[in-house]
Amino acid sequence: MIKNEKQYRISKGKLKKFNEALDLIKKADNNGIHPLLIKAQIDSIDSQIEEFKHDISEYENLKTGKVTRFITSIGDLSKGIINSRIARGYNHEELGRKLGVSAQQIQKYEAENYLNTSLKKLIEVISILDVDAETEFNLEEKSIHPEVHFLIPDGYNAELIQNKITNRGTTVEICI
Repeated sequence: MIKNEKQYRISKGKLKKFNEALDLIKKADNNGIHPLLIKAQIDSIDSQIEEFKHDISEYENLKTGKVTRFITSIGDLSKGIINSRIARGYNHEELGRKLGVSAQQIQKYEAENYLNTSLKKLIEVISILDVDAETEFNLEEKSIHPEVHFLIPDGYNAELIQNKITNRGTTVEICI
């Protein structure tokens, strides 16, 4: 994910270098090199190129206002905040000024993906960015620990094993 203009310029430069490297490999005399090795190298570079293209496109679309709504999970809250900052056209200095902190503090928040930022500060950032941030809490029962089936060999205390595993939160069915 590209978070600022510096990373954008660096990514554009790397994309250009990867494209040049790919052209060189395709034009090179690859006699003596196994075709699978060449294919693996080309595929690897292609993969990097696609990743750079995706990140650059996402950043450009945010900067130009082409993206006005994106969905993120609570685990990706930081990405939503960073995307909102970019889409609003704020750099680190501008957001920091509005929030009353330094640009370096905003960079630190983003480098840490806002994990060490207080909820109060997150709410302030979201308010300054003037975005509607919605979170849906789904109360459907989720199985944190899957049900496990064991076949216990003769000579082992099935009840003791079942109790030890059940105490860890896993549903156990003992087959004797």
